[in-house]
Amino acid sequence: MKRRLRKIICVAAAAALIFSMTACGGGSSIKSDLSMAPSVEKYLEKVDHEYSYNIAKTLAYDETYLSNDLGWRTAGSDAEHKAADYLAGEMEGLGLEDVEKVPVTVDKWQFNDASLTVEGTKIDIMPASYATNGTDKNGITAEIVDVGNGFAADYEGKDLKGKIALAGVDQWNVAWIDQYMNEAALHGAAAIVTYDTGGYATYSDDMINMQDVCSKDVIPCVSISKNQYKELAEAIKSGNSQATLKVDNIMEPDKGTSYNVIGKIKGKSSDQQIIVSGHYDVYFNGFQDDSCAIGLVLGMAKAMKDSEYTPENDIVFVAHGSEEWGATGSQFDWTTGAWEMINHAHPEWAGKTIAMINFELPAFYDGMEESQISCVPEFASIVKNFVESSGLAASPANDIYPKGISSTSVDTNCLEDGVSYRASGVPYFINIPGTQDGDKGWMQQRYHTVADDKDTYSEDVMTTNLNTYGSLAIYLDQTPALPLDLTATCDDLDEALNEDMAKAAGADSTAYKTAVSNLRNAAEGWNKKIADINDRYEKAVSDGEPEETLQAIREEGKALNKKTLEAFKYVQDHFIGIILTSDVVVKHLAYQSNIELISGVTAALEKGDLSNEDEKSGALDIAWNINGGAEFGYYNFSPETCKASENTLLEKTNKGNIFWGTGKGSELADTKDATLSILEKAATVEKGGKATYEKELSIYGKALKQQQNGLKNTMAAETKAMGELNEMLK
Repeated sequence: MKRRLRKIICVAAAAALIFSMTACGGGSSIKSDLSMAPSVEKYLEKVDHEYSYNIAKTLAYDETYLSNDLGWRTAGSDAEHKAADYLAGEMEGLGLEDVEKVPVTVDKWQFNDASLTVEGTKIDIMPASYATNGTDKNGITAEIVDVGNGFAADYEGKDLKGKIALAGVDQWNVAWIDQYMNEAALHGAAAIVTYDTGGYATYSDDMINMQDVCSKDVIPCVSISKNQYKELAEAIKSGNSQATLKVDNIMEPDKGTSYNVIGKIKGKSSDQQIIVSGHYDVYFNGFQDDSCAIGLVLGMAKAMKDSEYTPENDIVFVAHGSEEWGATGSQFDWTTGAWEMINHAHPEWAGKTIAMINFELPAFYDGMEESQISCVPEFASIVKNFVESSGLAASPANDIYPKGISSTSVDTNCLEDGVSYRASGVPYFINIPGTQDGDKGWMQQRYHTVADDKDTYSEDVMTTNLNTYGSLAIYLDQTPALPLDLTATCDDLDEALNEDMAKAAGADSTAYKTAVSNLRNAAEGWNKKIADINDRYEKAVSDGEPEETLQAIREEGKALNKKTLEAFKYVQDHFIGIILTSDVVVKHLAYQSNIELISGVTAALEKGDLSNEDEKSGALDIAWNINGGAEFGYYNFSPETCKASENTLLEKTNKGNIFWGTGKGSELADTKDATLSILEKAATVEKGGKATYEKELSIYGKALKQQQNGLKNTMAAETKAMGELNEMLK
């Protein structure tokens, strides 16, 4: 993982009876007049957080399912395979049907062991290895050289050929691990040992941090703690710099098999399905990320089975492998198991899955006043209706969230398995994990460290999530027509338009706005069809109509759902883009962002402002944000290093190896030469010299026109696509 109220659809009217219910799942109560309320009540009575906790504890701490003394259960590893067997057995024990370990191809990575020793000292460290090649059994014996922050300038005057680089890294604020590693390789280092100077692993100086590597496999790359670095630094200072690094890694590109473990509660029909999922691969012990998620998935399955719930549609419980990492040489190297599942193992799922509910870090409490649900924008109205109107959302267990569950959802991002399914046309929800643990938050303190442990477990948060998402799954299952609101797509398209910028680029904003308006009318008409089916179904239940009548209405819903999902897939293909790998946006926003930034840099250069006290308005204060922040690498690393990172991001340089990023990127602004030149001149100015910027202004001017052309063409394509989607909805 890298870094980091819409209109309501009236789904149902009156039902036959009003149920006022109290369930034992954490003292939860619901009041609902919907036809699925009794099923929700029975489910809540059977919720058992202790079962979920025990699953999580087994996955996180049973050495049978871990690769080494630090933990680890990675893509295609023996530990992952053993855990898959365990999960399949657990699913069978719950009485799930069609239990299967679905094999998918990944780049195998198995980290068995590592050691770092220094001659003449007692230092004997077990580093954590990134997804890079290891050493032979004798290891690499060479001088270990402290290169400070690991930037290009830190290598000046140092001979690293055949040696081991030792670098402090900050992957939160400065750069990802791939740039530190590639910089070391560029200078001839045989391996690199890193430690965190800030950003991640701030829980204590004993923390070792691990992330996905997002790079080609170039040299062994390992991580140690800050305190372990201090030992090494003292040894080097004392003249003991001869070190031996041994890394026992098995790396087999395209030869690994990861298993996505599935089990079902079969519905009255298998024409449609709901997926409930988490991932079971981990760094370290991974108690919250993501062993607790698998506990939650199986806990939902258990409560449904124990309550004898018979769904209308298949409910498929999935434990995904290879989420943390699964592909070499890609900026998109996470959620590989899920990508392979929906694209190669079960591509037919994309046309029949009415919703996916995915989980990450689902049992940690950080003092949040409200529980929040994240979802694709088109599901925001379901969240609002589920929380405010359905009466099915139980109160948080023991008031763990004093303000209850928020009816305002949060948009999803691209940092978990849902993004792979979304790209293939599956709409989804995900819990919002509690991540604000202390001043710097869970992500900076505990994420991907040994501090992700069982001491962070909250039974009230786990129970709340079991209650909330189990009830939501039943609500979705029992609603004949999927309330997926495409007016939310129109909202995003409207909000993405900058008319002044479009006009300057020669884009036809009038045609764009007209297309949005027409699409909104069609989407509102579609919503009425959805509401009509669901209203008629609830009334039929209330009136005691025969099963034949109810089934006929459900069949209407299925037919409409098929077209709704086709429309959602069309939205993903034609309107959804990314800025680098962090932000999921309307496609043309990547160009608008660059245009704004380039214009800002140009204005600053014309004034001769390179960097100002506000650190926001100078040319160099702005330029690093270009291309979603990719330009920042050039401030610290060699051009060759930055180019290597860029090549893993783009389809033209990494075809077939960017997974869910395929078709989502934009043409990057070609401004790096200007940025590098300004950096050089800034050094001159700092020493009292003078500089002019005609060359740089020329480069930015050309890049501006390039990005304006991209904006114009992308908006034209979006306008055309809106017309086509409008016709689909008619």
